[in-house]
This record gives sequence, C-alpha cells and structure tokens, in this order.
Amino acid sequence: MTVRSVGIDFHQGLHRVRCLDEQAQACDGFGFQTTPEGLITLEERIFKDSSNPIIVFEPAGIPWLTVAAYLRSRHPDCRLVKAKMQKVAALRKYLKGPVKSDRIDALTLAKMPFIDPEQLEEVYLPSAEIHALQRLTRQRKRLQSDISGRKVRIEAIIDGYLPGVRKTFSAPWSIQFREFLRSRFNPFAIVRDGEKTFVSFLTKASYREKVSKTESQHIFQACQSIAAICKVSEIVSAINEDFFVELQDEVTRELRLMEAEEAESELLEQRISEIYHKLHPSNNLCTIPGVGEHTAPIFLASIGDPTRFRNQSSFANWTGVVPRSRQSSNMEAKGLRMTKAGPSIMRLALFQSGDIGRRWDPQMAAIYYRQMVNHGKNHKQALGAVMSHLGARVWKVLLEDRPYELKDMQGKPITRQNARSLILTKYHVPEEVRKEKRRRMKKTCVGSETATNSICETAKTPQPA
Repeated sequence: MTVRSVGIDFHQGLHRVRCLDEQAQACDGFGFQTTPEGLITLEERIFKDSSNPIIVFEPAGIPWLTVAAYLRSRHPDCRLVKAKMQKVAALRKYLKGPVKSDRIDALTLAKMPFIDPEQLEEVYLPSAEIHALQRLTRQRKRLQSDISGRKVRIEAIIDGYLPGVRKTFSAPWSIQFREFLRSRFNPFAIVRDGEKTFVSFLTKASYREKVSKTESQHIFQACQSIAAICKVSEIVSAINEDFFVELQDEVTRELRLMEAEEAESELLEQRISEIYHKLHPSNNLCTIPGVGEHTAPIFLASIGDPTRFRNQSSFANWTGVVPRSRQSSNMEAKGLRMTKAGPSIMRLALFQSGDIGRRWDPQMAAIYYRQMVNHGKNHKQALGAVMSHLGARVWKVLLEDRPYELKDMQGKPITRQNARSLILTKYHVPEEVRKEKRRRMKKTCVGSETATNSICETAKTPQPA
C-alpha cells in the first residue's frame, strides 16, 4: 500500500509516526528513537513500496533537525514540510475534541496535506554555520536578559535599603559603583571609617576614571542619612549592622554572577562576529541605516538563504510584520495587529533597527511621520510600518549582496548629512503630537482591533533597496 502522507510528532524520547494512504486512511503507525536503528526503521516503513510521501512535522525542540537532515540526505526528493502549530491545534480540536495524545498529534499532522496543502511550507535546513549563528544569537539574547534581570534585582535592593544612594553616582554601573556594591554596602561601616577613608576608597577604585570630590561627599552624606535612620530603628533589631552584613553577601553574589555573564557575553559577541563576517564578508547589511553589528548577525542567521523566499510578499509573511486580514462583503477591517508569524528575535531586531533607521533614512522617516501625524498612530504602531519596509530592505540587500543607498522621496541618491537635515526639516514629529498620543494611551486600550478607513502602510509593498 502506497504511503501518501506521514506525520511525525517529536519528543525527547520516543517519536510517534502516523502514515496515511491515498484515501487519507491510516495504514501504519509506530514509534522510533533518534538512533541508527530507529532512523533505519523510519526510512524502511515510510518509503516502502516505492512510496515518496509528504512528511509533516512541527520544527520545534531539538530532535527534528537530526531526523530531517537524515531523511533529506538519504532521499533528496522527499518533501519535508512544516505545519503551523495554531492550525494543527485547531484541526486536532476539530477531529478529536478535548482529547490530546502523541498519537493524535501525529495523526493530525498526517492529515494536513489533505486539508490545507497550500499553507504547508518546505522545511529549511540551514548550513552548519548558519545554524551555529542562530543558536549563538539566541544564547546572547538569553545572557543579556539575565544580565538585565540581575541589574534590576540589585537596583531594587539598593533603592529599597539604601534609598537615594544610587542617584548620587554620576555614571550607572561604573567601576566605582561596582566596587561600592562589592565591599562598601554597609552604611554603618562607611560612617564609622569616616569621609576621608571613603573618598580614598572611591579614588583607588576608579583607576583612571576621575571621581569629583562633590560626588564623593554626596554619596557619603546619603550613607550617613541612612545610617542615622537605621540607628533609630535599631531597637527593634530589624535593620541593624548585622542585617547589612548579610545583605552585602547577597549583593556581592549577584554582582559576581552578573560580571561572569558579562564576560561570557563579550566572548560570545566575538564568536558571533567571526562567523558573521565569514558568512557575509561584504557586510552590506550594516550599510542599511539602523542595522549595526548587533542586529546584522540576527538578520543573517534568521533569514539564512534569501533565495528560499519566492518574492517580497512571501518574505514579509514569514517575518510576521504584516497585519492580519479580516474582510466580509464590502467591509474590510484596517489597523489589525501583526500576525507575528516569524522568529521573535527577528521582530525584535527589526523594531530596534527601525527605531534608529527612521532617524537617518528619509523614506522610513516619511512612513513614520505619516503614521504618527496623518493617521493618528502611536509610536509602536508607526514603527510596525517601518519594520515592514526595513525588512524588505534587509532581504533585498542580502539577495543582491550590494550596499544600501540612501535616497530621498523622489528616489534620488542623497548623502547621510543631507538625509538627516531633510528628516529634521520635513519629517520631524512635533512634541505636542507625541504628548497627545501618550495622553490617549492612558485612556484607551492600545492596539485594539477596530474597523477603520485609515491607510495601513504595513500592508503596502515597500520600496526595493
């Protein structure tokens, strides 16, 4: 019996497989593990009787890549497609109601080619270096998130138990500020040692950085005030010198972990830069305004091979920075939320780059200006339109591998200085408009999906790079 469709539900242990014939009837079902024996069993049972089925799975987790690479290498003509998790969940609910199991998930995946074949996407298997760049950029994002979380935790401790001290430092997270956290967190000890000792400590801790005498005095006075307050409440033994000794230990540990993560992040940054420049030696991505050494590797890792997208529209749909569609009869809803179908790290990079790029690229600045001033959008909504146009430029630069050229609204080349002057002259959003948007955001729910006749520039085709 010919196998027409195969659904594979991946897990860390036993993977479930369901096979369907030409009439969409179950003809086989089994489990296998990611071992040589398991992969041979999978190959023999789904390609039996000269079958060349459509293999459907969700590329989530880790095991899928090994299985997909094995099948593609052994059977180059086989179709490996992926299904969207939302559609699979909706189909499973329709077929089996509230019941869920690994076998049902595999069966649901196998039915997708019979129900919605047009929406199945070919699985993209990146090269080893592209895959490494993907994993490294995600790891860097996690490290930076952890570092930010530890900074927030330390700042909360300082503002809670040493109110006002953090503001007395001129530079946040400077060398002297870190040394203060590491060994001078106890205000009782600071007051007991005296102001001269404290000033000398900050001077030695700063190395080449200069610490003004006024700043040192303000820090000492803030610690003096806190010690005086704690001295009054010392009678209840809640906050005394022993309390700050133990608190010092907690803060030092958080700081030590944070600095270790910062050191790892720097090493990771170097490795990402090495792989990026090897894969993209021209570095044309960084010629796009707003795209820098941090976001360029994310774009390259997420997109991989730009030729895998048929056109600009398919690329925009993949990124997920296009609005949803809702149309009935002669009514069409405008201003809907983004689909957010693509990688979240890609959208974050587009948001960060778009916020900078609109200040240097007149065409993107004009889009942002029209959305804010003419169509009444807030900052994030206007940036959504900029993100869509920026994504098109990123894809075009990678596809053609040529530098990006700044142009004015008539399509004529323009220098960076003239572009900035043009933006400040014609496309600078007035401050009263921003204040009005902030005032309205406090009263209404941001991003509500309502029918409107305003122009949604996110859905329009961006200009080529």
